Amino acid sequence: MSINTILDTLLHEKKLFELESLTTGSDTARKMIVSPHIAAVVSPPFPDTEEGLRLGEFRGWLDAFMEGCELSVAEDPHQKPPDAMLARTDPTEDEFWSIRVTEPEDTAGLRSLGGFFGLDEFIALIWDFREAIPVFDDEVDQVRNAWRDLFGSKKPYHGVSLDAYLTNYRAV
Repeated sequence: MSINTILDTLLHEKKLFELESLTTGSDTARKMIVSPHIAAVVSPPFPDTEEGLRLGEFRGWLDAFMEGCELSVAEDPHQKPPDAMLARTDPTEDEFWSIRVTEPEDTAGLRSLGGFFGLDEFIALIWDFREAIPVFDDEVDQVRNAWRDLFGSKKPYHGVSLDAYLTNYRAV
């Protein structure tokens, strides 16, 4: 069974959700699939609190991804400049990536982890506020387990270069 067949089943069973851009609806350049936990926190309205502002920034990142905006991407998990919006995690052969939301500036931001299932197609499975992640490797273990629970032995998409994962990006 292909990963797309499994994904179709998971979407039908509402174990995963395909987001639509708040700006462009379903007319998007890229696909973003999210877990129910992420779908719940990125659906407006956002509370008028610092947490709500941070979750709104997360939603803004997801919409920017779907709308095909340029993303700054770090391939080396040990060399991530602060402006990297998307970064590989270690070990790279596992094919998991970290969404790096660093706004608002006076906060630690948040991280969301997942993997690609094709060119410009991403599945975000877990998230947390950055200050709540004491050991980042534990988050990588958590996303690996979440992926395995959903897709069994099917691994995330593997590309030979960033061009195989994304269009409209800037390597940093």
